[in-house]
Amino acid sequence: MTLASWGQILNIGGHRAVPSVVQNDTVWLCSIPQSCFGDNFTATVNYGDSISDFAIDSVMVASGEEFMFENVEGGKQYAVSAIMNDQEISGYITFTWLPVVEIYGNFGQYYRYGSIVVNEPDSAMGEPLFAKIKWRGHSTLSGNKHNYRIKLLNPEDSTKENHRFVGLRNDNTWVLDAGQKDFLRVRNHVNLGLWQDMARRAWYTDTLPNARKGSRGEMVEVIVNDTYMGIYSLREPLDRKQLKLKRYDEQNKVFHGVLWEAYQWTRTVTMSNPSPRTPGMVTWDGFQIDYPDYGEVGSVYWKPLESAVYFAGRADENMRLRVDSMGYYFDLPVMQDYFLFITTIQALDNESKNIFYACYDVQTNPRLVMFPWDTDISLGANINPGLDQPDVVSPERPVRWISHMPMVDMLGVRSYFNELCQRYQELRQTVLNTDSLVNRYRSVIDDIMACGAGNREQKRWTRDLDLHWKALNLNNEMDYVEDWIRRRMAFLDEYYTPRPEFPREDVNRDGEVNIADINALIDIILTGTINYNGDGYITGDANADNEVGIADINTVIDYILNN
Repeated sequence: MTLASWGQILNIGGHRAVPSVVQNDTVWLCSIPQSCFGDNFTATVNYGDSISDFAIDSVMVASGEEFMFENVEGGKQYAVSAIMNDQEISGYITFTWLPVVEIYGNFGQYYRYGSIVVNEPDSAMGEPLFAKIKWRGHSTLSGNKHNYRIKLLNPEDSTKENHRFVGLRNDNTWVLDAGQKDFLRVRNHVNLGLWQDMARRAWYTDTLPNARKGSRGEMVEVIVNDTYMGIYSLREPLDRKQLKLKRYDEQNKVFHGVLWEAYQWTRTVTMSNPSPRTPGMVTWDGFQIDYPDYGEVGSVYWKPLESAVYFAGRADENMRLRVDSMGYYFDLPVMQDYFLFITTIQALDNESKNIFYACYDVQTNPRLVMFPWDTDISLGANINPGLDQPDVVSPERPVRWISHMPMVDMLGVRSYFNELCQRYQELRQTVLNTDSLVNRYRSVIDDIMACGAGNREQKRWTRDLDLHWKALNLNNEMDYVEDWIRRRMAFLDEYYTPRPEFPREDVNRDGEVNIADINALIDIILTGTINYNGDGYITGDANADNEVGIADINTVIDYILNN
């Protein structure tokens, strides 16, 4: 009999004791309410007829009999021995207050059928659910601790079947995020919660109160085919249903709401030098469409995204275009919050790629809204665990690493940048308060360590290839992250300083209007140079007639004489 079937016939107080192997130890992991910890836990133990001589801590326990687990604590072990089918079985039981997720099947890069059980601490034993499951990600596919994407199915006809887990939405599609190369394991989980708390709502959501700003998740422990795989974030995917985009019209084959993802760093994704796109392309140089699903509708729609990408190139050469039209293509308040988000946590892998772009209805308004995803490479984490890049991950590193052209270009617009600074100061009083920010991460780590999951994770993955054979110590990494955050916020307080407003007569923008501005005007007139400054008007156009000439010199002289 396999460990899985052994686990099926053992439950404690109505909670399934999930069998697994942790570094050659046989462990039955049981999820119970957190309120049961720190005290004795008396529960009825049930097991099947094939078991005999069942003992916990050398005390014989009959099926249906109560047993008192003394002083339940995270990581505490209770020895188990039994005779099952004439074979001796031994190991230990331990408790957690995190949900325990089981997956069974043979998985890879493409969907394959399998099953999943979600055992929640406040619920009865979970039931096996039929699903198709695959590894999720790109660079992480070659690792050992895989991410998973799960689609729940009706076992009779393989149609979609919804279920609600851990207080999240009722749906058929779920994601298990491994934090594979993250030495803290929870960076992405906490970061995406931070985004939801700090980001403003998308422009189209005034009449859609249930639209979310991203996916939610809960920390869980995962067992795959009887092998303990550690802590994960069980997440809702970022999709049309979360964002409340308008549905595709299947009857008339008309696109409405569309969701694209930038999954690979390219010049097209940075919107700086896009590659040509030919009709019918399913992907476009680092972009892919997530909704509608190409496999379901048989075509893709690129126009709003393509128009925005090509506009970004034109606006890079023309300040007036940025000032007048960037808000037509992009939701600027959300873009500001996205910039603040990635600069705060220094999300090195999210400045151009790992961005979702949503268009509510391509038939009515092309404006795009940005949403982050996969933010593990942040808070001082290296792109690769094997690298040592102190300058790259320094909390005092300037923001010049950002290459997303629309965000970078808009920094040159004084009014936009000053609004950005004002928004930063507002957030510094709430979600970006330094102590509050540190506590977001530390509280999750403290919770994981207290229930025993942290030590199990460290035991399972320390010195693994995914971490370049380095030790995994969550408390040490949290201390590093806290120091990093405190230094980062002090650095950003200096960066997010509003720029002064200059009168139009201050041609060289040095804060004074004098003969130097007249000389600058003469140079502009003689060379015929036309540049738009950060306020969106032509440099030297002192009299606001959209031209630079002798009349502007007279305006500057009048200003000097009168002021």
